[in-house]
Amino acid sequence: MNTPSRRPRNPLAATRRLPMPAALRLRDFRLLMASSFFDSIGFMGEQVVVGWLVLELTDNSFMVGVVLGLRFAPLFFLGIVAGAIADMLDRRSLIRVLYLIMAAVMISVGALIYADALKFWHLCAFAVLGGCVSSLHQTARQSFAFDVAGRQNAVSGLAYVSLGMRLGGLAGGALVGVCIDRYGSDAAYIMLAIAYIISIAIISLIRSRGQAAPEQRRAAARGIKEPARDALRDVWAFLTGLRHSSALMMLMVIVAATEIMGFSSAVAFPELAREELQVGASGLGLMNAVRSAGAVAAIILLALFGEVRRKGALLLLTVVIFGAALLLLGKSGDFALTQNGVFVLALIAIAVIGGAMALSDVFSQSLMQSIVPNEQRGRAMGAWAMGIGTAPIGSLQYGAAVAALGVGFALTANGIALTAIPLAIALLYPRIRRI
Repeated sequence: MNTPSRRPRNPLAATRRLPMPAALRLRDFRLLMASSFFDSIGFMGEQVVVGWLVLELTDNSFMVGVVLGLRFAPLFFLGIVAGAIADMLDRRSLIRVLYLIMAAVMISVGALIYADALKFWHLCAFAVLGGCVSSLHQTARQSFAFDVAGRQNAVSGLAYVSLGMRLGGLAGGALVGVCIDRYGSDAAYIMLAIAYIISIAIISLIRSRGQAAPEQRRAAARGIKEPARDALRDVWAFLTGLRHSSALMMLMVIVAATEIMGFSSAVAFPELAREELQVGASGLGLMNAVRSAGAVAAIILLALFGEVRRKGALLLLTVVIFGAALLLLGKSGDFALTQNGVFVLALIAIAVIGGAMALSDVFSQSLMQSIVPNEQRGRAMGAWAMGIGTAPIGSLQYGAAVAALGVGFALTANGIALTAIPLAIALLYPRIRRI
């Protein structure tokens, strides 16, 4: 009896079908990643257009720092309160409301510009409002990403959300710049409002609260009534427990130190481009692009590896590399013999800085949510928000150091300090290396 002939098997077929990462197999997670892309267009684009408007209104670079400082300051003061609110409410609904508020803010500023009625105090007031919304949004989105991806996919899940955010930030910065040049700042704000509205539409398609959602919200979804909760009491209980959680305290110290000495190095970039590297505005743009590219490359690499062990040790190593890259950037002129060589070496250091920024965020967020009870992960992200809320301190200390002692000294000193802090924590608190 003749058997039917089979088509020859292609030995390359299996290699072409690479397995999809576990987090990306989840429909709701893919939607969350897409939503993060569009909301980051709004967030990064807003920073670009605000800086431009403040310079136009005041002709004072210091005032740019003031407005951006007002944008980040609420994260420090409201972080844990925002986290408690994110733990109490349905995070999907909360995120939708916050996107709606930000879209309304963007439309309001655009209308003021169109009516030629915008004042500096308007930008300050909207910066504070945006910072308050951001404190809620940061905690809700990152804890919801953990909900959807699940504890077993926490690192890769947060990495993919971060990738969506980084790509959205790249797109937002580029699109807003073009929009301002061609159509004006009012049109740029309307574009940012549209980005937030698209985010609302995408997040509304997410069906579930996530496989790792806190149990009391699962019960609420099934119609089971829970006792009324008091957000302030939850915050107080969390702060009281924080005194006895040395691991969480150490992670907050690392996040704050990385923000003050590492992330705030962007303040020194304009002076570095103009005076030290002598590459002008186009060179400054390339420096920021390389930093973003380094972040995207690091996130893709981490996502390909999937879940990793010893995240605490990896976080400490990442921060050490971050500090070493800052040190190299500050000393780049001492190692290269030509001006072009200095710029190339600086770009390499900046790419490493961008990668360290991205990885430190992912590792710190996943660790802080992993070491607390499931019902407190929103508050853990509030503690993380408090850490990044120290950004105004970093901006001020970098600005003062650059003005008084030079950009090379500012980068070198902060690089040495940032390298020393995780090494000291690893020696004094060895448990963090085993988390």
